[in-house]
Amino acid sequence: MSELRKQIRDHYAAQSLPSEKVEAVLRDGRAAASGGESKSSGDDKIVRLASRRGSLWRVGLALAASVVLLAGLAYWWPRGGKTIEFAALAPRVVEFFGTPPELPKRSQDKGELHAWLLAQGAPADFQIPAKLLPLESFGCQVVDVHGRPAWLTCFWREKKPGAAGGELIHLLVVRRSDFRNVPDSRVPQVRELSGWSFASWAEGDVIYTLAT
Repeated sequence: MSELRKQIRDHYAAQSLPSEKVEAVLRDGRAAASGGESKSSGDDKIVRLASRRGSLWRVGLALAASVVLLAGLAYWWPRGGKTIEFAALAPRVVEFFGTPPELPKRSQDKGELHAWLLAQGAPADFQIPAKLLPLESFGCQVVDVHGRPAWLTCFWREKKPGAAGGELIHLLVVRRSDFRNVPDSRVPQVRELSGWSFASWAEGDVIYTLAT
């Protein structure tokens, strides 16, 4: 037993304290001297508090990122019954053909193509323009335009006699009710974008676009 411990024990013995009380006092003294239980408890509280603040910070960043993402999508994607800008059609077509797309329905029977598009939800009163009927068909597809469908049919047009090669003509049909700021007459509205030419016109509730 150290001299200090003996002095402490003798001091409390002189005060008639039970031995258990003396040992408890000694233990508390050792803990305080070594920065033990009491300090550790405080450190744990500090660590837990810092961890909690870090978690709240990460949650805040995630929520902020979600708000920014939703704000960006709001312009392009309709909510409920809202429409989207018709101007979004042309860049979506350019993007769609950026890589060779799959055209699941292929047939040279234009009536069969028309029936397939109707089965995919195309407007009941839409018709393939008469000038396209003699052309070779390359297939049909439904293109998602930021949440609204556009029904696509592709045709091959030969160049005039004496000219080399040919070109694909893409017919896209959409419902007027799905878009805003659409053409309002049969007179085609022409637009150029990224090397593409677009001509759009209206026939009743159906909006047609030829893209070449």
